Amino acid sequence: MEQKKARPAEEPARLMCDDALTEVFRRLPARALAACRLVCKSWMSVLTDPHFIHEHLRRGQQKLLLFANDRVIDRSLAMVLSDDNKSMYQLSRPAASQSVFVHNSCNGLLCLGDSTGAVEVLNPTTGESLVLPMPMYTAGSSQFSSCNWHCLGFCPKTREHKVVHFYPGSHIDSFEVRCEIYTIGAGVWRQVGSFRGAPTDRGVHVNGTVYYLTKFRYIASSRINCLNLESEKFDVMTLPPRKSYGGHCSLTEIEGRLCLLVVDGVLEGPPRTMDILMLNSDDKQSWTPRYHFSLPWLMPSCYFTPKHTLFHDRKIWVQLLARNLYCFDPSSGSEELTVAWPELDFPFSTHTFIESIVPLRKDYFIKQIQ
Repeated sequence: MEQKKARPAEEPARLMCDDALTEVFRRLPARALAACRLVCKSWMSVLTDPHFIHEHLRRGQQKLLLFANDRVIDRSLAMVLSDDNKSMYQLSRPAASQSVFVHNSCNGLLCLGDSTGAVEVLNPTTGESLVLPMPMYTAGSSQFSSCNWHCLGFCPKTREHKVVHFYPGSHIDSFEVRCEIYTIGAGVWRQVGSFRGAPTDRGVHVNGTVYYLTKFRYIASSRINCLNLESEKFDVMTLPPRKSYGGHCSLTEIEGRLCLLVVDGVLEGPPRTMDILMLNSDDKQSWTPRYHFSLPWLMPSCYFTPKHTLFHDRKIWVQLLARNLYCFDPSSGSEELTVAWPELDFPFSTHTFIESIVPLRKDYFIKQIQ
Protein backbone atom coordinates (compact mmCIF):
# COMPACT_ATOMS: atom_id res chain seq x y z
CA MET A 1 0.00 0.00 0.00
CA GLU A 2 2.83 2.40 0.84
CA GLN A 3 4.39 1.76 -2.57
CA LYS A 4 1.12 2.57 -4.38
CA LYS A 5 0.75 5.85 -2.46
CA ALA A 6 4.26 6.93 -3.49
CA ARG A 7 3.65 6.61 -7.20
CA PRO A 8 1.48 9.76 -7.69
CA ALA A 9 4.23 11.86 -6.09
CA GLU A 10 6.87 10.39 -8.37
CA GLU A 11 5.15 11.60 -11.55
CA PRO A 12 5.27 15.37 -10.74
CA ALA A 13 8.87 14.97 -9.62
CA ARG A 14 9.77 13.35 -12.92
CA LEU A 15 8.00 16.12 -14.84
CA MET A 16 9.89 18.73 -12.86
CA CYS A 17 13.16 17.01 -13.73
CA ASP A 18 12.16 16.93 -17.40
CA ASP A 19 11.34 20.65 -17.36
CA ALA A 20 14.67 21.46 -15.71
CA LEU A 21 16.52 19.31 -18.24
CA THR A 22 14.73 21.03 -21.13
CA GLU A 23 15.70 24.43 -19.75
CA VAL A 24 19.33 23.29 -19.57
CA PHE A 25 19.13 22.09 -23.17
CA ARG A 26 17.79 25.47 -24.27
CA ARG A 27 20.95 27.14 -22.98
CA LEU A 28 23.43 24.75 -24.59
CA PRO A 29 25.00 25.47 -28.00
CA ALA A 30 23.79 23.47 -30.97
CA ARG A 31 27.07 21.61 -31.26
CA ALA A 32 26.63 20.18 -27.76
CA LEU A 33 22.99 19.25 -28.37
CA ALA A 34 23.92 17.32 -31.50
CA ALA A 35 25.96 14.97 -29.30
CA CYS A 36 23.33 14.90 -26.52
CA ARG A 37 20.80 13.37 -28.90
CA LEU A 38 22.80 10.12 -28.86
CA VAL A 39 22.78 9.70 -25.06
CA CYS A 40 19.35 8.04 -24.64
CA LYS A 41 15.88 7.82 -26.13
CA SER A 42 14.36 10.34 -23.72
CA TRP A 43 16.98 12.98 -24.60
CA MET A 44 16.50 12.22 -28.28
CA SER A 45 12.74 12.75 -27.86
CA VAL A 46 13.23 16.20 -26.30
CA LEU A 47 15.90 17.34 -28.76
CA THR A 48 13.88 16.31 -31.83
CA ASP A 49 10.65 17.94 -30.68
CA PRO A 50 9.67 20.62 -33.26
CA HIS A 51 8.70 23.13 -30.57
CA PHE A 52 12.05 22.78 -28.80
CA ILE A 53 14.01 23.03 -32.07
CA HIS A 54 12.16 26.21 -33.04
CA GLU A 55 12.66 27.79 -29.59
CA HIS A 56 16.38 26.93 -29.53
CA LEU A 57 16.80 28.33 -33.04
CA ARG A 58 15.04 31.55 -32.01
CA ARG A 59 17.60 32.06 -29.25
CA GLY A 60 20.58 31.40 -31.53
CA GLN A 61 23.17 34.06 -32.29
CA GLN A 62 24.06 34.93 -35.86
CA LYS A 63 27.61 34.12 -36.90
CA LEU A 64 29.78 34.78 -39.94
CA LEU A 65 30.61 31.79 -42.12
CA LEU A 66 33.46 31.57 -44.63
CA PHE A 67 32.98 28.71 -47.06
CA ALA A 68 35.74 27.31 -49.28
CA ASN A 69 36.70 24.20 -51.20
CA ASP A 70 39.81 22.86 -49.51
CA ARG A 71 42.34 21.99 -52.23
CA VAL A 72 44.87 20.57 -49.75
CA ILE A 73 42.62 17.88 -48.30
CA ASP A 74 41.29 15.98 -51.28
CA ARG A 75 37.64 16.76 -52.09
CA SER A 76 36.65 18.30 -48.79
CA LEU A 77 34.83 21.45 -47.72
CA ALA A 78 36.19 23.80 -45.09
CA MET A 79 33.90 26.15 -43.19
CA VAL A 80 35.27 28.65 -40.70
CA LEU A 81 32.82 30.31 -38.35
CA SER A 82 33.47 33.50 -36.41
CA ASP A 83 31.42 34.07 -33.27
CA ASP A 84 31.03 37.07 -30.99
CA ASN A 85 34.12 36.07 -29.00
CA LYS A 86 36.27 36.20 -32.15
CA SER A 87 37.16 32.53 -31.75
CA MET A 88 37.56 30.42 -34.86
CA TYR A 89 36.88 26.78 -35.54
CA GLN A 90 36.64 24.61 -38.60
CA LEU A 91 34.19 22.02 -39.89
CA SER A 92 34.79 19.65 -42.76
CA ARG A 93 32.93 16.96 -44.65
CA PRO A 94 33.55 14.79 -47.72
CA ALA A 95 32.46 16.45 -50.96
CA ALA A 96 31.57 15.29 -54.42
CA SER A 97 34.12 15.33 -57.22
CA GLN A 98 32.80 18.66 -58.49
CA SER A 99 33.58 21.92 -56.72
CA VAL A 100 30.72 22.65 -54.35
CA PHE A 101 29.46 26.13 -53.49
CA VAL A 102 26.84 27.60 -51.15
CA HIS A 103 23.68 29.05 -52.68
CA ASN A 104 22.56 30.46 -49.32
CA SER A 105 21.99 29.66 -45.65
CA CYS A 106 18.72 29.49 -43.70
CA ASN A 107 18.07 28.37 -40.09
CA GLY A 108 21.43 26.66 -39.80
CA LEU A 109 21.01 24.76 -43.07
CA LEU A 110 23.22 25.31 -46.11
CA CYS A 111 21.87 24.95 -49.63
CA LEU A 112 24.76 23.55 -51.68
CA GLY A 113 25.16 23.26 -55.44
CA ASP A 114 27.73 22.13 -57.99
CA SER A 115 28.46 22.55 -61.69
CA THR A 116 26.04 19.75 -62.66
CA GLY A 117 23.02 21.48 -61.11
CA ALA A 118 22.71 19.00 -58.23
CA VAL A 119 21.36 20.39 -54.94
CA GLU A 120 22.13 19.25 -51.40
CA VAL A 121 20.90 20.62 -48.07
CA LEU A 122 23.42 20.27 -45.25
CA ASN A 123 23.33 20.95 -41.53
CA PRO A 124 27.06 21.32 -40.79
CA THR A 125 26.43 21.39 -37.02
CA THR A 126 24.84 17.93 -36.87
CA GLY A 127 26.46 16.51 -40.01
CA GLU A 128 23.08 15.55 -41.52
CA SER A 129 22.59 16.10 -45.24
CA LEU A 130 19.85 15.59 -47.81
CA VAL A 131 20.47 15.21 -51.54
CA LEU A 132 17.51 16.56 -53.49
CA PRO A 133 16.26 15.02 -56.75
CA MET A 134 17.71 16.70 -59.82
CA PRO A 135 15.70 19.78 -60.78
CA MET A 136 13.81 19.74 -64.08
CA TYR A 137 16.33 22.12 -65.66
CA THR A 138 20.04 21.96 -64.83
CA ALA A 139 21.96 23.02 -67.96
CA GLY A 140 24.63 25.60 -67.29
CA SER A 141 24.11 25.67 -63.55
CA SER A 142 26.87 27.41 -61.60
CA GLN A 143 27.30 29.70 -58.64
CA PHE A 144 27.78 32.60 -61.06
CA SER A 145 24.74 31.95 -63.24
CA SER A 146 22.11 34.61 -62.52
CA CYS A 147 19.49 32.84 -64.67
CA ASN A 148 19.72 29.45 -62.97
CA TRP A 149 19.96 29.51 -59.21
CA HIS A 150 18.49 28.07 -56.01
CA CYS A 151 17.45 29.69 -52.73
CA LEU A 152 16.58 27.93 -49.47
CA GLY A 153 13.81 29.62 -47.47
CA PHE A 154 11.53 29.02 -44.50
CA CYS A 155 7.78 29.60 -44.17
CA PRO A 156 7.14 30.76 -40.55
CA LYS A 157 3.43 29.84 -40.59
CA THR A 158 3.72 26.27 -41.90
CA ARG A 159 7.24 25.71 -40.47
CA GLU A 160 8.35 24.29 -43.82
CA HIS A 161 11.72 24.70 -45.48
CA LYS A 162 11.52 25.14 -49.24
CA VAL A 163 14.13 25.30 -52.00
CA VAL A 164 13.21 27.68 -54.82
CA HIS A 165 14.74 27.06 -58.26
CA PHE A 166 14.64 29.71 -61.00
CA TYR A 167 15.74 28.82 -64.52
CA PRO A 168 15.38 30.24 -68.05
CA GLY A 169 12.29 29.52 -70.12
CA SER A 170 12.38 27.59 -73.38
CA HIS A 171 13.19 30.74 -75.38
CA ILE A 172 16.07 32.61 -73.76
CA ASP A 173 15.36 35.77 -75.80
CA SER A 174 11.89 36.07 -74.29
CA PHE A 175 13.25 36.96 -70.80
CA GLU A 176 10.91 34.36 -69.34
CA VAL A 177 12.11 32.84 -66.07
CA ARG A 178 10.36 29.80 -64.65
CA CYS A 179 10.13 28.70 -61.04
CA GLU A 180 9.85 25.34 -59.30
CA ILE A 181 9.77 24.59 -55.56
CA TYR A 182 10.94 21.63 -53.50
CA THR A 183 9.43 21.32 -50.00
CA ILE A 184 11.85 19.47 -47.71
CA GLY A 185 10.17 16.19 -46.86
CA ALA A 186 7.86 16.13 -49.90
CA GLY A 187 10.28 14.47 -52.30
CA VAL A 188 9.32 16.16 -55.59
CA TRP A 189 9.80 19.45 -57.46
CA ARG A 190 6.63 21.40 -58.27
CA GLN A 191 6.25 24.05 -60.97
CA VAL A 192 4.67 27.20 -59.51
CA GLY A 193 4.78 29.74 -62.34
CA SER A 194 7.00 32.13 -64.26
CA PHE A 195 7.80 35.84 -64.63
CA ARG A 196 9.42 38.17 -67.15
CA GLY A 197 12.73 39.93 -66.68
CA ALA A 198 16.36 38.84 -66.40
CA PRO A 199 17.54 38.33 -62.78
CA THR A 200 20.51 40.57 -61.98
CA ASP A 201 21.55 38.78 -58.79
CA ARG A 202 20.97 35.54 -56.92
CA GLY A 203 18.12 36.76 -54.78
CA VAL A 204 17.71 36.74 -51.01
CA HIS A 205 15.33 35.15 -48.47
CA VAL A 206 13.82 37.37 -45.75
CA ASN A 207 11.04 36.32 -43.35
CA GLY A 208 9.27 33.81 -45.58
CA THR A 209 9.68 35.68 -48.87
CA VAL A 210 12.27 35.26 -51.63
CA TYR A 211 13.23 38.55 -53.30
CA TYR A 212 15.15 38.89 -56.56
CA LEU A 213 16.10 41.92 -58.64
CA THR A 214 15.27 41.84 -62.36
CA LYS A 215 15.79 44.26 -65.22
CA PHE A 216 14.97 44.50 -68.92
CA ARG A 217 17.56 46.90 -70.36
CA TYR A 218 18.61 49.52 -67.82
CA ILE A 219 18.89 49.64 -64.05
CA ALA A 220 16.32 52.43 -63.97
CA SER A 221 13.75 49.95 -65.33
CA SER A 222 14.60 47.32 -62.73
CA ARG A 223 12.05 45.93 -60.31
CA ILE A 224 12.01 43.59 -57.34
CA ASN A 225 10.07 40.38 -57.77
CA CYS A 226 8.75 38.66 -54.64
CA LEU A 227 7.77 35.02 -54.07
CA ASN A 228 5.74 34.34 -50.92
CA LEU A 229 6.69 30.89 -49.67
CA GLU A 230 3.33 30.33 -47.94
CA SER A 231 1.02 31.16 -50.85
CA GLU A 232 3.69 30.47 -53.51
CA LYS A 233 2.41 33.54 -55.36
CA PHE A 234 4.45 36.24 -57.12
CA ASP A 235 4.37 39.98 -56.52
CA VAL A 236 6.34 42.99 -57.78
CA MET A 237 7.85 46.05 -56.07
CA THR A 238 9.35 49.08 -57.82
CA LEU A 239 12.72 50.52 -56.87
CA PRO A 240 12.66 53.57 -54.57
CA PRO A 241 12.98 57.00 -56.28
CA ARG A 242 16.61 58.06 -56.60
CA LYS A 243 18.61 60.59 -58.64
CA SER A 244 21.09 57.99 -59.83
CA TYR A 245 21.51 54.25 -59.59
CA GLY A 246 25.14 54.22 -60.72
CA GLY A 247 26.27 50.99 -62.29
CA HIS A 248 25.28 48.26 -59.86
CA CYS A 249 22.39 47.23 -57.60
CA SER A 250 21.85 44.13 -55.52
CA LEU A 251 19.77 42.83 -52.62
CA THR A 252 20.74 41.54 -49.19
CA GLU A 253 19.27 40.91 -45.74
CA ILE A 254 20.47 43.12 -42.87
CA GLU A 255 18.99 43.20 -39.37
CA GLY A 256 16.10 41.01 -40.52
CA ARG A 257 15.05 43.46 -43.25
CA LEU A 258 15.37 43.47 -47.02
CA CYS A 259 18.02 45.96 -48.16
CA LEU A 260 18.91 47.43 -51.54
CA LEU A 261 22.62 48.01 -52.21
CA VAL A 262 23.45 50.80 -54.66
CA VAL A 263 27.02 51.39 -55.91
CA ASP A 264 27.69 54.86 -57.36
CA GLY A 265 30.72 56.30 -59.11
CA VAL A 266 32.87 55.63 -62.18
CA LEU A 267 36.24 53.96 -62.52
CA GLU A 268 38.18 57.13 -63.34
CA GLY A 269 36.25 59.45 -61.00
CA PRO A 270 36.13 59.93 -57.23
CA PRO A 271 36.04 56.85 -54.98
CA ARG A 272 32.94 54.74 -55.53
CA THR A 273 30.44 54.66 -52.71
CA MET A 274 27.78 52.24 -51.54
CA ASP A 275 24.38 53.22 -50.15
CA ILE A 276 22.28 50.72 -48.25
CA LEU A 277 18.52 51.36 -48.31
CA MET A 278 16.33 49.39 -45.90
CA LEU A 279 12.75 48.38 -46.71
CA ASN A 280 10.26 49.52 -44.07
CA SER A 281 8.35 46.53 -42.72
CA ASP A 282 5.12 48.44 -42.10
CA ASP A 283 3.99 49.20 -45.65
CA LYS A 284 6.49 47.17 -47.76
CA GLN A 285 6.70 50.15 -50.12
CA SER A 286 8.93 52.82 -48.56
CA TRP A 287 12.69 52.65 -48.07
CA THR A 288 14.97 54.32 -45.51
CA PRO A 289 18.64 55.19 -46.24
CA ARG A 290 20.55 53.32 -43.53
CA TYR A 291 24.28 53.15 -44.32
CA HIS A 292 26.74 54.97 -46.59
CA PHE A 293 30.47 54.25 -47.06
CA SER A 294 33.29 54.36 -49.62
CA LEU A 295 34.61 51.33 -51.43
CA PRO A 296 38.40 50.85 -51.39
CA TRP A 297 40.74 51.01 -54.36
CA LEU A 298 42.19 47.52 -54.57
CA MET A 299 44.23 48.17 -57.69
CA PRO A 300 45.23 51.35 -59.56
CA SER A 301 42.28 52.65 -61.62
CA CYS A 302 40.24 49.57 -60.81
CA TYR A 303 37.22 49.00 -58.59
CA PHE A 304 35.37 45.81 -57.86
CA THR A 305 31.68 45.32 -57.27
CA PRO A 306 31.00 43.78 -53.83
CA LYS A 307 30.36 40.03 -54.02
CA HIS A 308 28.58 39.69 -50.68
CA THR A 309 27.40 42.24 -48.10
CA LEU A 310 26.30 40.95 -44.69
CA PHE A 311 25.46 42.18 -41.20
CA HIS A 312 27.21 40.59 -38.21
CA ASP A 313 28.23 41.78 -34.76
CA ARG A 314 26.65 45.22 -35.42
CA LYS A 315 28.98 45.73 -38.40
CA ILE A 316 28.66 45.58 -42.20
CA TRP A 317 30.89 42.95 -43.82
CA VAL A 318 31.72 43.37 -47.51
CA GLN A 319 33.53 40.79 -49.64
CA LEU A 320 35.52 42.17 -52.56
CA LEU A 321 37.10 39.81 -55.11
CA ALA A 322 37.34 36.20 -53.95
CA ARG A 323 39.85 36.58 -51.10
CA ASN A 324 39.25 40.01 -49.58
CA LEU A 325 36.92 40.72 -46.66
CA TYR A 326 36.30 44.27 -45.41
CA CYS A 327 34.32 45.66 -42.51
CA PHE A 328 32.36 48.87 -41.90
CA ASP A 329 31.62 49.93 -38.32
CA PRO A 330 28.70 52.41 -38.25
CA SER A 331 29.60 53.48 -34.70
CA SER A 332 33.12 54.57 -35.68
CA GLY A 333 32.01 57.78 -37.40
CA SER A 334 34.13 56.92 -40.45
CA GLU A 335 32.81 56.26 -43.93
CA GLU A 336 35.71 53.98 -44.86
CA LEU A 337 35.89 50.22 -45.05
CA THR A 338 38.68 48.58 -43.07
CA VAL A 339 40.36 45.26 -43.79
CA ALA A 340 38.69 42.57 -41.69
CA TRP A 341 41.30 39.91 -42.44
CA PRO A 342 44.48 39.93 -44.50
CA GLU A 343 43.99 38.49 -47.97
CA LEU A 344 43.46 34.77 -47.56
CA ASP A 345 45.36 32.11 -49.51
CA PHE A 346 42.20 30.57 -50.92
CA PRO A 347 38.97 31.87 -52.49
CA PHE A 348 35.92 31.82 -50.25
CA SER A 349 32.33 33.01 -50.02
CA THR A 350 30.75 34.70 -47.00
CA HIS A 351 27.38 33.94 -45.45
CA THR A 352 25.45 34.67 -42.27
CA PHE A 353 24.80 31.53 -40.27
CA ILE A 354 23.06 30.36 -37.11
CA GLU A 355 24.02 27.00 -35.67
CA SER A 356 20.97 24.78 -35.20
CA ILE A 357 19.83 21.21 -34.66
CA VAL A 358 17.18 21.39 -37.38
CA PRO A 359 17.06 17.78 -38.62
CA LEU A 360 16.79 16.62 -42.19
CA ARG A 361 14.92 13.39 -41.51
CA LYS A 362 11.73 13.08 -43.50
CA ASP A 363 9.54 12.17 -40.52
CA TYR A 364 10.38 15.48 -38.79
CA PHE A 365 9.06 17.59 -41.63
CA ILE A 366 5.79 15.67 -42.01
CA LYS A 367 5.14 15.78 -38.25
CA GLN A 368 2.40 18.28 -37.51
CA ILE A 369 3.17 21.06 -35.03
CA GLN A 370 0.24 21.39 -32.65
